[in-house]
Amino acid sequence: MERSTQPQVIGVVLLLLLVMGTLMTMAPMATAAKPPGKLAWKFNIIGVPRDTAAHGAEEGNGGRIFIPLVTDSYKDPCSTTGGQNNPDTTLAPTKGVKIKVSAGPFDIVDGDAVADKQAAFTMPAPQHYDVYIAAKGKPGGCLDLEAYTYLDTTLIFIGSLDIDRTTGKPRWKNVNFLLYGPNGEIFFADPYFDYFWQLYNNGLRNMEVRFYTP
Repeated sequence: MERSTQPQVIGVVLLLLLVMGTLMTMAPMATAAKPPGKLAWKFNIIGVPRDTAAHGAEEGNGGRIFIPLVTDSYKDPCSTTGGQNNPDTTLAPTKGVKIKVSAGPFDIVDGDAVADKQAAFTMPAPQHYDVYIAAKGKPGGCLDLEAYTYLDTTLIFIGSLDIDRTTGKPRWKNVNFLLYGPNGEIFFADPYFDYFWQLYNNGLRNMEVRFYTP
């Protein structure tokens, strides 16, 4: 006897609509001169003006991820507002570099996004952390960051932000909204999969990512 799959399909469609609706109404990110809480882990994303990353980066050695100092992009990251660089977020981006994020102990799995435009790190789930990003170093340089995940077979654009090194002291930006949903969803863990950040860089040499226990 044949079974109808219509109820399951309708359920998936409704879930996707609910997820995308909540993403569009999320609260704006917070900024701080110094993040609150207890530091659990940190690493740096380094823009390099050469064709290869540091020795051993592909194996994750050193707690750093290397990206090109200037990546290809859809538009100049210094000219964007809000960090969205991909003009059609219903399609997976083909420019910039990808940093995959998956559940696991804090670790840099692949620290070289220069050679093949891909790197990866893991962070624990189901624990929730307060995650902050800041552009460090001398003033100058712009980077756009977009976050994506998959649910069933559908690509979901979660959000984006500008990470630009302006004058003055670095400001920390809370990016929890790119990792967690308002109802406790974890976008890099089941039932979501293939979560990633897409980075478009124009001259930013150092971006630090910190994880704090609330």
